Amino acid sequence: MSILEAREASVSRGQRLILKRASLSLTHGELVALVGPNGSGKSTLLRALAGLWSTTPREAVMLDGRPIADIDRREIARRIAFVSQDATIHFAFTVEEIVRMGRYPHRGRFAREGGADREAVRLAIARCDIEHLASRAANTLSGGERQRVLIARSLAVEPEFVLLDEPTASLDVEHSLEVLDLCRSLAASGHVVVLATHDLNAVARYASKVVLIHQGEIVATGSRDEVLSQQSLEQVFRVRADAVAGGDGQPVYVFHRL
Repeated sequence: MSILEAREASVSRGQRLILKRASLSLTHGELVALVGPNGSGKSTLLRALAGLWSTTPREAVMLDGRPIADIDRREIARRIAFVSQDATIHFAFTVEEIVRMGRYPHRGRFAREGGADREAVRLAIARCDIEHLASRAANTLSGGERQRVLIARSLAVEPEFVLLDEPTASLDVEHSLEVLDLCRSLAASGHVVVLATHDLNAVARYASKVVLIHQGEIVATGSRDEVLSQQSLEQVFRVRADAVAGGDGQPVYVFHRL
């Protein structure tokens, strides 16, 4: 069982320290939500875990006990998929072509496609329920469709860890739920799914672990009830929250300014 972890990882950009001594361990079957105000360090932590941004100390992010900074970039790309919040599709590639790009870490950009590549692409497309879009130009899709295509491209890599930065940002309610249901399904099948989000109601319903980040520091890690307490919501988000039972018994938060 693979483990991806941060051990007191700090990240600086320019002269500014934006992540401070963050520690987090991720293992299979988890759906982990990173929550916190804007600028708290959620995206920074995701990029550090993906090996995209360097940390202090250099060996602060480990994959199976090996510093991620020492691992070949193609191996990282095969094992850790990262979907950025600002990922865009500018050219008129078809959806199937976009998803096939996810196989590059396994075979290189110009190598001939094999049976394993075609099967991985087929499964990724099916998993994200976008078969009907396969021949569409990807730059003509709606926001929700495009998000599922980008996730499908990451799944074509056959990664162990799927890191998503604000995957439901700017999506309507229906498409947000589609993406969150997909995330839950991936975690149930053994993947580690980590998503940064502002949607605390989605966190309450979907996440198996919640990580609360404030001013670059992880201030709490645990279950929904442990982390999203009235005290932490007031201290970190500066709101009061009333938890109301939904029709399925899960809490729905109603927020009020302090």
